[in-house]
Amino acid sequence: MNRIASVMKIHFRDRWMWLIVPWGFVLLPSFIVNYVISFFLSEPLYTGGLSSIYIYMMIAGVLTLHQTFPFAIGLSVRRTDYFLGTIAAVVANSALLSIVLFVFSTAEHDWTTRWGTDLHFFHLPHVHDGSPIELIVMSFAVLMHLFFLGFAISGVHRRFGAIGLYTFFALLLVSLTVVGFLGTYYEWWGRIFGWLAEHSAFQLAMWTVPVTVFYVIASYLLLRKATV
Repeated sequence: MNRIASVMKIHFRDRWMWLIVPWGFVLLPSFIVNYVISFFLSEPLYTGGLSSIYIYMMIAGVLTLHQTFPFAIGLSVRRTDYFLGTIAAVVANSALLSIVLFVFSTAEHDWTTRWGTDLHFFHLPHVHDGSPIELIVMSFAVLMHLFFLGFAISGVHRRFGAIGLYTFFALLLVSLTVVGFLGTYYEWWGRIFGWLAEHSAFQLAMWTVPVTVFYVIASYLLLRKATV
């Protein structure tokens, strides 16, 4: 347990990665820009600026493994402990982020009448239609999903090197092209979009959970054989 806590400390010592960059250099500038724009508009402004924090989590997943794995292994930390400590750190960070985002969403929708300028930044129609618990769990699930997507991609690079990563993306591109062709040929897209429209954002977020579990397992298997 102490080893896992030590790994968490390694991660959280990097305040730029976990605190300053996501809030001060990603979300805050996006909010300020959208707020200034909404100030000059006479109609409501619906923006996807909130997605910046989710995209950053995927980038953080890529950078975290690259920056901390060799350092932790150099301190004689077992790979399993590094992995469990990383999961614990991401769970804690994602839970905190989800709660803070919910507070901002409530402030925007209920406390400030959309910041006084009719700006929809933290609370978007349809996306944030749900109970407080659903909104927090939804954010948590998406943050975890994107972080471990980036972590798994970085794991492919750590395990197989640059050539392995290029091969992975080439295979991914081919697979997506084939799926796209089959979707058009068999006319799946209408049914797929219809299915998406029938589900709430919370329900769709729950579908990411098994995929996230797959990313986590794949990442662990990759790190077991990865070179430092």
